[in-house]
Amino acid sequence: MNDKKTDKFIEKALKKMFQAVGAGKEYSLDYCKQKYWYMNYSWNDKQIAEYKKWFIKNVTKDLKLTEKSAEIEWGYFFLQWGWKQDYENLHSKSAL
Repeated sequence: MNDKKTDKFIEKALKKMFQAVGAGKEYSLDYCKQKYWYMNYSWNDKQIAEYKKWFIKNVTKDLKLTEKSAEIEWGYFFLQWGWKQDYENLHSKSAL
């Protein structure tokens, strides 16, 4: 895989990730070099699902990956770069 294309896509994906949580103005590569920068924002299941859909579509197109390879790349990206997940309201509804 072409490293320049990959780096360009990661930058694009990070910018979109910041936008997904309303932090688009905060985005910069320098911001992402700060210690624990990924803990400054969180996202919920709906935001993650929407972003994942965007990610799969764009990584497939930009890096010419198959759907299966795009899913694998999503897992790596999400683990390495993703925001913390908002678990605050995860169990707020009781199942009666």
